[in-house]
Parts: sequence; structure tokens; C-alpha cells
Amino acid sequence: MALDDRTDPVQIIAKVGSFNNRGRAVEVWMYLATKAGWQVSLAAVTPEKSQDGDCGIVDVEGLRYRIRLTPRIRTQLAETEGGTLTWRTVFAHAAWAEPVLEPDNYLPYLGRG
Repeated sequence: MALDDRTDPVQIIAKVGSFNNRGRAVEVWMYLATKAGWQVSLAAVTPEKSQDGDCGIVDVEGLRYRIRLTPRIRTQLAETEGGTLTWRTVFAHAAWAEPVLEPDNYLPYLGRG
């Protein structure tokens, strides 16, 4: 698959359950990235006690990305109000990637600007 045909890693959104299953979030995101044609490996796992949504660091063909699990996708929530079923739009958790930048925000593939 040509590089230009692949979905960029930051555009891959993995619909997963709650915040409590961060290991599963990394697995699902890595599966979707691999399915999109990227070579992905796990670089580091974030400790479970972390409360900021970080799940781990992955290496995608030489560049590192932080996998996060936060409310990010829209979904419908069914509620019963006075015996009537109603729907409302809410945010649900999803795993997504953001580039890991060097401490000085140096981007390895762009050079120092």
C-alpha cells in the first residue's frame, strides 16, 4: 500500500468502552492502524493509576504517538423521562493518537525551524 493511500495515524479513532479499559484501547487502536497499512509496535505502557487519559506510547514506522482514551466521539444515549423514551447526543470514549514531540517541540521529520 502506498504511503499516500493510508489513513494518517492521528485520524484513526478507535471506538472503545469506558475509561477503565485502557489496555484494550491501545490494542484496538493498534489493530486499526495495522489494518490501515501501518507497522505499529508498543513502545511503552502508561501506568493504570494515571488519570489523564494516557494509555501508552506506540511506534509507527519510526515516529512515536501517545495513545489517549478520552470522550471524543458523538453517540446517542437513550433515556426514559416520564415513561417516554428519549435520545440525546453525548460524547463517548475513544482511543486516538497524538504525536510525541521532543521537549523543545522539535518535529523529527520537519527539522528545526
